[in-house]
Amino acid sequence: MIIRQGTGREHAIAWSLFLLSYSVLFGVTLFLGRFVDAGWDKALLLLLNPDNYIPVLDELVILQTDWAAFYLAVLPLAWLIGYYSSRRSLVAQARARRVFQALAVLFGLWYGLGVLNLGKGVFWWGEYEYPVIFLPLGLLFFTGFYIGGNLFVLLDDENQRKLAQAIWLSFIAVFFVNLVGEDTIKSMVQRHRPLHSTYESWNDQIRIIPDEVVRGSYSYISGHTSSFWAQTIIFFMLIKSLRFRIPLLLLGLFHGYTRIYTAAHFPYCVMMATFFGIAVTALIYHCFWNHKHLPLLTMLLFAVAMWELGLSPVYSGALVIVSIAWFAVDRYRHRNSPVPEPLSGTLEWGRDG
Repeated sequence: MIIRQGTGREHAIAWSLFLLSYSVLFGVTLFLGRFVDAGWDKALLLLLNPDNYIPVLDELVILQTDWAAFYLAVLPLAWLIGYYSSRRSLVAQARARRVFQALAVLFGLWYGLGVLNLGKGVFWWGEYEYPVIFLPLGLLFFTGFYIGGNLFVLLDDENQRKLAQAIWLSFIAVFFVNLVGEDTIKSMVQRHRPLHSTYESWNDQIRIIPDEVVRGSYSYISGHTSSFWAQTIIFFMLIKSLRFRIPLLLLGLFHGYTRIYTAAHFPYCVMMATFFGIAVTALIYHCFWNHKHLPLLTMLLFAVAMWELGLSPVYSGALVIVSIAWFAVDRYRHRNSPVPEPLSGTLEWGRDG
């Protein structure tokens, strides 16, 4: 990690290294886009795409491909809100735990009952060929919020601060991996998806899975795959336990496979998305761990993202104003507080004593 003492020199080095290295990674990924449409890529796609319905696997593929990114965004965001609402107070942290336990029940029932209430106005998802996926989805939300609430009492203040910093960095990673990187590379390479009419001479051999039929946009590189790594690699580097790392890597590989299984992407597009997502996110961890003012930086990048996505400039401007005001008020409130010590890059479980 570059930033150890929080000096201006360290920050300048970190930003210089990041921008230079990011440009190289972007350029390499873009250059390798020249090699799309290779014969082996099509053959591997057809080999990995199933010919018939496979019980359980089909459902798991749809569950992962449709809900993983949403799940990995909602839980960390909710935890950040709980963290900033309860830090520095054991009583408030215990209260936050109870709130998360209530949310665990609420989200568990909300998504679990989706299996019975498809098409009802209160549920915002559409019709599913495999509605049974809402049962494990509800269980996952229940488990995630329950464990997230326990972290308010299991982790001491320093380790909660590490976890909050990791979440901010994962948001920054999504910005550089997906909004800046993936979207730009797709628009420049313009490789069509396997189910696009460009490949109609052979793509009738692909089995269509009704819950995931994607023909528009472009295939190189896979946004689902790159965003998964952007959302998770920070935690892979922070938590050194193999009991966490190995399942995460296996889940990531399965997540990439779902994009091939559903014929949303070619295998080569998934491989390059894995390379780009992991490399850029690891670079962000190395360069920006202990970066000052991560919340402000993240919110300003969010404002840029909203503008890039075509939303009204009013929303972006309002977010900038609110973020700067929040930052200024927080700095004023803690103006006499000691400067926090730089954090180590390892999450340790349990409270002192």
